[in-house]
Amino acid sequence: MNITMRQAEFFVAVAGTGHFGRAADELFVSQPVVSQEIRRLERNLGLSLFDRSTRSVVLTAAGETLLPLARALLEAGESLTDVAARLTGPVNSGIRLAATPSAMNALVPDILRVAEETMPGVAVEELAVETGEAGAALTSGRADIGIGRYIDVPARFRTEIIRWEPVYVALSSDHPLASARGIRLADLADVPLLLWPRERNPEYYDRLLEICAQASLEPLVLVSRPRIVGARSYLISEGRAFGLVPESTANLVLPGITTIPLVEPQLLPMSVAWLADEPRQQVLALVELVRRVAGQA
Repeated sequence: MNITMRQAEFFVAVAGTGHFGRAADELFVSQPVVSQEIRRLERNLGLSLFDRSTRSVVLTAAGETLLPLARALLEAGESLTDVAARLTGPVNSGIRLAATPSAMNALVPDILRVAEETMPGVAVEELAVETGEAGAALTSGRADIGIGRYIDVPARFRTEIIRWEPVYVALSSDHPLASARGIRLADLADVPLLLWPRERNPEYYDRLLEICAQASLEPLVLVSRPRIVGARSYLISEGRAFGLVPESTANLVLPGITTIPLVEPQLLPMSVAWLADEPRQQVLALVELVRRVAGQA
């Protein structure tokens, strides 16, 4: 029986989304590839993991039993080749830096510029990931360093807050409050809040709802799979929803959208994560550079 980490990753993705197509989008592959890998996994196991008789994809009893084991495998599994590469890689090997949207927009350009100036000969490869995906990029071995908010990683990684950012409200430029210098969330009680699915980054999602609750607002939440500045931003520009964004994103809004600071300020953390026993001094040097750049931003 030969079960790969890739198959386990696909299994967890389909189970999490309940849809082969959405799982393919999250994994950046085509839907047929996901279907083929799941069928291959089921043949290897001699079990059906999903009930495909309904319109949605539902786990079978066997699938429910095996899902926690697959998640544990992905969380614990860093391949021997990845470890060997860290230990024996050449001095000038590249460093892979995964960053979520706001980090990619606000910090990464300065990080790359300073790294080019102060770490000559070291190639830093940036990897843009969606909200909540920096941790997955690290645990899967696709990245050496991750930058994002509320990074979820196993204990073998270190995380450190490098920056705090004020929260802004993103709303339609035609909204009556669009010209205000500050805004109270309670004044948006009649407008839904646009958010990504909670499973993408539960702690970040819950923090935004906590900010609303502290302002005596219980918003109706509209869940959009694309991130807030993506395909569903028209819901904000048309006045059908509002968003909560960090300051670094507030300066990069799309036409028809205005960003306004909160009257009662709230903050969101930006963190960096890396392997706790990282043996490569170049990676540790880049972590220190990230700290320095974030502190100056």
